[in-house]
Amino acid sequence: MQPSRLFPFATIVAAATAIALTALPWMNLKSAGLDLSWNGLGIGDSAIADLDVAPEGRGWLIVAACAVAILAALISLMPAPSAAPLSRLANAIAAVATTIGAIVPVAVMIWPNWFYGDLETKLGAPNLADFAAPSKVILIPLTLVMLLTAVLCAYSSRLRTE
Repeated sequence: MQPSRLFPFATIVAAATAIALTALPWMNLKSAGLDLSWNGLGIGDSAIADLDVAPEGRGWLIVAACAVAILAALISLMPAPSAAPLSRLANAIAAVATTIGAIVPVAVMIWPNWFYGDLETKLGAPNLADFAAPSKVILIPLTLVMLLTAVLCAYSSRLRTE
């Protein structure tokens, strides 16, 4: 395997990891005595599917950024020499997209109501952030993985081809 192929594969793994972290519960109401939880995509567990309440799916922004990074990595793996300029451009765009995507979990930790949306109104629970804070155990690693993906894309955009 060529050393330059390592970075596209690492980008794919990092982006897939970020998507997996987005699918984990970002918020739960166990501290309020309710067995309800939602992931970053605004999808709850099967017990709450009938309630028709969910936070905003801000994790879709992360999934979109990761999809751009995976597409850029796949372009980087193309063997055609004519794909090299497109690869550099795609990786530069992916680096910007994943950097913006890394802002999403940080914004959710700082402004939880941005993620909750109208969930407080639907549940009739004022100050939802006081007893159901977003999961920093998931959001901090997600931020780091998104930044790693951005670095891998940025480095891949700088690789010179023979």
